[in-house]
Amino acid sequence: MNIQFSEQELRDLLDIAHIADIVLSGHRREPDQRSERHRALIQRIYGQAAAALPGGPLGIDEQTRTFVPNEAFEHASLAHPAIDEFSDHLFWDELIARLSVRDAARQVGGIDRLHALNDSSRQAAEGPVRRYYIEEFSKNGIEHLEIVAGLPGTGQGWVITSD
Repeated sequence: MNIQFSEQELRDLLDIAHIADIVLSGHRREPDQRSERHRALIQRIYGQAAAALPGGPLGIDEQTRTFVPNEAFEHASLAHPAIDEFSDHLFWDELIARLSVRDAARQVGGIDRLHALNDSSRQAAEGPVRRYYIEEFSKNGIEHLEIVAGLPGTGQGWVITSD
């Protein structure tokens, strides 16, 4: 199979490959064997792009002997803004979902009772809680969010760090 790309399409494909590379590997200290094939494919895409765009958006990491986006590409790429937006959205969705389940479970007598409810009853229990958190976080972000229990081992709720 041979697929032809314009230069812009190739640069867009690099953005997509870079997003995939960050999602697969960006948060890991050690390579994940499950994504080895995918990372190898990303390297093939990077290699083809490096050959087609000499002096372009990719360089070689001398330690790992792999293609890597250069600094100019990193700053111009859609990858990091797209991932940042996705991460932000995911954070709020997960926070609201987990707090809603926690609080609805408390209202109905525990997580097992919540899970035992049929879909409409569970939605009736979780829905108002979810709407409350959506409204609260939309207005105030995390401003009103607090951990009630103190930090372990401190005897108090606050720890001063050098950060």
